[in-house]
Amino acid sequence: MKHIYVKDESGKKVYLEVMDEVAAAYRECLREEWRSDAREKYHTISLESGLLFLKGEQEKSVEERMIESESRFERHNMLQRLKCAVASLTPLQRATLHKIYVLHMSQVAIAREEGVAKQIISKRLIRIHARLKKILEKS
Repeated sequence: MKHIYVKDESGKKVYLEVMDEVAAAYRECLREEWRSDAREKYHTISLESGLLFLKGEQEKSVEERMIESESRFERHNMLQRLKCAVASLTPLQRATLHKIYVLHMSQVAIAREEGVAKQIISKRLIRIHARLKKILEKS
């Protein structure tokens, strides 16, 4: 048994004792999330600088820069809230989201891999989205 910590809705660390396999899967999900964040940051920066070069907008007004800064701040806050919400899901729910949105697996493929009916995966996704919506609306 290993100890891992997750953050609850209020942002407090909660220590859990889980089986070694679950801890390894959780660590791998975190690593993949970190890699994904790094890739997103790299590509976002590259895309922005590329767009500036293509448009020839070397000089922007103070208002435009403030609006961009505020929208980046809002996006960052929303991503942080989403990460906290996803962290509050069960390992099975997080793994399902990972398969759907990162690995781009179909519901049929996930059902086949887990040995369950496709309807179970569909209902699981409905419950996941409802739970995420509820958590995000609260915060």
